[in-house]
Amino acid sequence: MNREEFQKRLAELGELAGKNGNRLTGDQVRGFFAAMELSEEQYELIFAYLASRQVIVEGYVPVKTEEDKKQQEKLPLTEEEESFLKSYQADLEQLKLLEEAELLELCRQVEETGDELAKAKLTEQFLPEVLRLAHNFRGREVQLGDLVQEGNVGLMLALETLGMRPSKSPPLEYLRDEICQAISQAVEDDRAEKEAGGLLANRLNDLRDEIKKLTDELERKVSIEELAVYMDMPAEEIENLLKLAGEAPEGGEEKEE
Repeated sequence: MNREEFQKRLAELGELAGKNGNRLTGDQVRGFFAAMELSEEQYELIFAYLASRQVIVEGYVPVKTEEDKKQQEKLPLTEEEESFLKSYQADLEQLKLLEEAELLELCRQVEETGDELAKAKLTEQFLPEVLRLAHNFRGREVQLGDLVQEGNVGLMLALETLGMRPSKSPPLEYLRDEICQAISQAVEDDRAEKEAGGLLANRLNDLRDEIKKLTDELERKVSIEELAVYMDMPAEEIENLLKLAGEAPEGGEEKEE
C-alpha cells in the first residue's frame, strides 16, 4: 500500500468515526490497515493521530515510552500537587471498593432508569481510576489536581450518556475511555493555548521591531495606516494586535474617526 492509499484510508477512517460520534473500536482501526501488516508501534501512532483529532478509540490509552516514564519519575510533585494528593488519598482510604459485578449492576440501573443514587455510587467508585489515569498524563504541564478534575467531569458526562454508548462497548470500558478522553483533551487544550500565546508573542515582537524600524527611518511618530503600508498588513490586524498587548505604536498617532 502506497502513501496515497494510506492517507485515503485515514480519511475514510475519519469519516467512519464522524458517523459513529467520533468513536471507533480498535478492531475497526486495525481492519482498515490489515493489508499493510503494521507493527504495534505503528498502530500506536495511528491511535495517537486519531486521539489528536478528538476521535476516541475504545480501550486506547497513550503508551508511555521508557523515556517518558523516566522523566515522570524524575519530576517531583509540586507543593500544590502534594497537598492535593494527600487530601485525595485520604478520601480514598474511606472508600470501600465494589466488585465488578456490582459495578455492572449500577451501570444497568443508570442505563435503564437514570438512577441518581447509582450515578453517585459509580462516581465515587471511579475516584481511584480517575487518579490513576490522571497520573498517566502527569508531567505535561497541567497540574495533577486539574487533570483529576477534568477526569471527574468526563466521568459525570459519560454517566449521562451511558445508555447511548456503542452497543459493543462494555459499560466500564466506556466510562474509562471517556475519563481518559477528557483528561487528554485538557492536556491538548492547554498545549494549544500555550502555543497560541507563543505565536501571539512572536507576532507582537515582530510588530514592535517593524514599528521601531519605520520610526527610525521617518524620524517621527508613525500611524497605524503607515505601518499597514510598510508591512503590507491590514491596519485592523495591526490595531487588534496592539490592543491585545495594551499598546499603541511607539508615539503613534491615533487613527482619525
